[in-house]
Amino acid sequence: MLAQMMAAIEGTVVSTALPTIIGDLGRRDLYTWVFTSYFIASTSTTPLWGKLSDLWGRKGLYQAAIVIFMAGSVLAGVSGSMTTLIVFRAIQGLGAGGLFTLSMAILADVLSPRERGRYQGYMGGIFALATILGPLAGGLLVDYAHWRWVFFMVLPLGGVSLVMSVTHLELAFTRREARVDYTGAGLLLVWVVAIILAMELGGDSWEWASAPSIGLLAVGAGGVVLFVAQQRRTTEAILPPRLFRLRLFNISCAIQFIAGAAMLSAGIFGPLFLQVVTDVNATRSGLLLIPMMLGMLVTSVSAGQVLTRTGRYKAVPIVGTGVLTLGVWLMSTLTPETSTLTAMAFLFTMGCGVGAIMQVLLVAVQNIVPHDDLGAATSASNFFRSLGQTFGSAVMGVMFTARLDHYLPRLVPGGDQLDIETLIAVPTQIHAIESAAVRNGIVESFASAIADVYWWGIPVTAMAVILAVLVPEYRLREKAAIGN
Repeated sequence: MLAQMMAAIEGTVVSTALPTIIGDLGRRDLYTWVFTSYFIASTSTTPLWGKLSDLWGRKGLYQAAIVIFMAGSVLAGVSGSMTTLIVFRAIQGLGAGGLFTLSMAILADVLSPRERGRYQGYMGGIFALATILGPLAGGLLVDYAHWRWVFFMVLPLGGVSLVMSVTHLELAFTRREARVDYTGAGLLLVWVVAIILAMELGGDSWEWASAPSIGLLAVGAGGVVLFVAQQRRTTEAILPPRLFRLRLFNISCAIQFIAGAAMLSAGIFGPLFLQVVTDVNATRSGLLLIPMMLGMLVTSVSAGQVLTRTGRYKAVPIVGTGVLTLGVWLMSTLTPETSTLTAMAFLFTMGCGVGAIMQVLLVAVQNIVPHDDLGAATSASNFFRSLGQTFGSAVMGVMFTARLDHYLPRLVPGGDQLDIETLIAVPTQIHAIESAAVRNGIVESFASAIADVYWWGIPVTAMAVILAVLVPEYRLREKAAIGN
């Protein structure tokens, strides 16, 4: 829990400190890479950590992930330029990919699936709590200390985690004599990095129809084809094809993909709505996401308790996806008249839905896969959720911009001349516009565009409900894979 909190906090803590960091290091044009480098490194290496742990054992790799993350944190904290900060954030991301996957896989080693539900719920709660604490800690450290402490503050968590793993973690493991699929690893990195770059930077750093976007998507598509072919050919696949012959695994990955996209949508459009429509400043809009994280915390822990007490899991993701769909529908009703409190209640509903999905489906998958594939199956769950966040961010961003292009000329005098990118980047300037007609038109355009994005999200999350109904239920084992 300590190690996962360390990685989860660093995923969000930089957001509130970034303006100060830019003021110190310069290169505002590179600010998106502070997040993108971390995300690319953590997502692209997640399946590798899982597979290597199946081959080499988890304890040593887990300790290596902690050390790598701490080293990246120290280096990021002493960065002298934006370029070096981006590189060191990638090192942090490399360690984070291992921490998220291996912490869950280790729980699966030492706890039976039935008992594991409760502890997986605690892990999900820790992730939600860290997401809340990250922006708060970042703001406090910037205001009362120095932005470099944003990276140094997690070192005690990592240090305690490392010491405890040495003194308390006992994992019996027989190393398998197998060759690592380096070709598959290389192809995985190629297509994941290409697609993430295309999705993260398309429509921002360059146009969607430009040569860089098309080229990266082509590389990504070609990489996927070659990767799948390699996985079918090799004996020790990073994402073993045999896992995709399990209906529960396929359905779980699909729901995790949708849940990842929905969770990110709330993180993007929730603050944007609060800033533009309800005129809340950036810092406070981040704090107003706390209800969503509390919803995740409550249902994650509660769902884990249900699994442990009943030994059954099928009903939980059905309820979770249903609540998530309700939350998406509520968000589609947003208008300029929607109050801050009402918007927070809608976000809380979405959080409750997401919290009841992720950990439960992970336990269900871990329950049926052979122990030799435990790391690969666990990492696949995290991997597809991250891909859902990537694709969701890109698709919803395109939809939002298109709907904003539709509404502005109709609701704002001279709206076709407005710079949309500037309005989105600096929403506070909207309420400084003197003309009430222009100001109110922009606010209404933003509210309508955000509502439309969620309206189109309803059938997607409804599809998750259908998939959850199709989840096969197997008896949760009451014996751990490794003796304590």
